[in-house]
Amino acid sequence: MAINREPRENLMRDATAYTRRLSIQNSAEPEPIFAGMRQHGGWSVYFGEDPVFQFNAQSQLRRVHFQNQNYAADAGKLLLLHRERSGGHVEIQRIYSAETERCIVDDCRSRLNALVELLSSSADTCVCFPEDDRAWVSDLSGLIQLVCSKIQIADTANA
Repeated sequence: MAINREPRENLMRDATAYTRRLSIQNSAEPEPIFAGMRQHGGWSVYFGEDPVFQFNAQSQLRRVHFQNQNYAADAGKLLLLHRERSGGHVEIQRIYSAETERCIVDDCRSRLNALVELLSSSADTCVCFPEDDRAWVSDLSGLIQLVCSKIQIADTANA
């Protein structure tokens, strides 16, 4: 995730690191939901600008943007990355809160389960890349169902 966050580009067009991409519009969400899979198997889901959940190739949660804060996995825990600026320097403090982690995991599970329901009922409002990769919808649903049965946090934020 970028240090300086600016409004995101068009992910379906510009997020070429995701070799498989999907965008779905839900009337309950102000922005489209984007999901993408990288060539190495890592994948991400963007619910508009916030929240964003990123998973490694083992489908473990590795990075999160939640309520305008960035979190990174470290030793199986989600740590808040708090930037402290002083004298032209930026120091990143890593802060752990079990309560915040539980809130993020619960929100992730809830949103992903709702996305599975949306994917199964709204194929006509779903745009895929590559265009002929309609299997990506069922592949993503399967990944999400697997993850939601037990969300695991990665040992490292790196993919």
